[in-house]
Amino acid sequence: MGVIRSFQGKKVYYKPQGFLDAEAVGEIITPADISLFEKKGVKYVSIDFSKIISANMNAIRFMNDIFEMLYKKNIEGCIFNANKNIKTIIGNLKNCFFHFFENEHIEKIFCDDDYREEKPIYLCCIKDDQNKNMLIYYLVKKGYNPKVINNEEEGKDGVIIKESFVTKISNRVGAVVKNGVVYFYFDNFLDANLPNMFDIEYFRRNLLIGFRVFVFDMNQVKGLNVHAVRFLSKLGVEGAEYGALLAIVGLNAKNIQKNLLEDLEDVGFMFFANEEELLNSEEYKDALESNDVIYKRAKKITKDFVKILPYFVNATISTVELMTGVTATKEPPNIKEVTLDTSKDYVASSIGFYGDNDGVMILIFTEKLSRRISKILLGEEYQSKEDLVDMVGEFANIIVGNVKRELKKYDVDINLTLPKVFDEIENLQNIVVNRKGIEVKFYFDGEEFYFYLIR
Repeated sequence: MGVIRSFQGKKVYYKPQGFLDAEAVGEIITPADISLFEKKGVKYVSIDFSKIISANMNAIRFMNDIFEMLYKKNIEGCIFNANKNIKTIIGNLKNCFFHFFENEHIEKIFCDDDYREEKPIYLCCIKDDQNKNMLIYYLVKKGYNPKVINNEEEGKDGVIIKESFVTKISNRVGAVVKNGVVYFYFDNFLDANLPNMFDIEYFRRNLLIGFRVFVFDMNQVKGLNVHAVRFLSKLGVEGAEYGALLAIVGLNAKNIQKNLLEDLEDVGFMFFANEEELLNSEEYKDALESNDVIYKRAKKITKDFVKILPYFVNATISTVELMTGVTATKEPPNIKEVTLDTSKDYVASSIGFYGDNDGVMILIFTEKLSRRISKILLGEEYQSKEDLVDMVGEFANIIVGNVKRELKKYDVDINLTLPKVFDEIENLQNIVVNRKGIEVKFYFDGEEFYFYLIR
């Protein structure tokens, strides 16, 4: 395989040609190359795929492994100009340690510190909200002010980004949060393998951080047996402890034994023909409004728990500084019982984590600070409470992405849930009652920002 390599400032540029397999990948970037990159202070490694005819899955996986080594040395990797088939293969990676850009122009915007794009930058029709938010974060970091648009016609005067994504580090479970509800999607036949497919710790963390409605979308399920029902019953019992609504939507009951469905009803599952029926039900409305205090015995704050604090704090503070343009001042960490001042106009978000360590990260900040962040994410200050909730959710998602990256660099195996947003601080009080945690208090232009890790 022919390979062109050149150094361009702090970037290394590769342009391989022909068919790409695992052996060829090993010839492009070698361990000696990685050592050289460190010595030269390389920031980016970009690979132009325009001359790659085809590649197999083993090649892309091996390349991802190499990019992971670079990632842990704070060297960003990217692939651009890949054809449709290669893009499909890349999309099947669970954890992707490189950026993907649709063309060289966009690659230069992200991975060339000497290049400055003068035209407006638009993000168009990107369905993955977390990726959209991370693209915004990276662009703001580069000094740009990107706009989100719904069609290409709106962005004809600038650069349109549609198919690019930045480093993707996934949770074990793909979950979607819509309007304060967690959705899980199932398909095919559910059997004894269901516990391997469903991450129960992820579900538990979402209960702990305050979610009270869980939708089990089973429109694509062909059937289920007693083993699947036993596992789902376990979820039902745990959900009942928190007063949560567990709703099964779209399940075709014709080919399922009646007693199995009755077993699920006995542990609290409710059945709905479709999502519209669920959303219009009184049970759904009551669950969303539920603010019951849940008393759970808190775990102790240990040395190992304290050790992970810097990973969470560093990722959080750097994100807030970037989104507000203000340098933070920080008070020393303090282990104390969590107390909230419900007389002030605070907004908050809780994010669960589990793995090598487990707990909940809580972010609390003033509405005034949230308005500054809103100008970056929405292009303007939010106009309604719904806009505020959406904005805080997107902001918390960016922090989740940055925490994941920080943890991966140091081989810390921790998964994070999607964020739960609280537009009224009283509702958060019900989750943290009688709990101790590590508090770190920041100030941004005098505006308070509270960070907690609790167990």
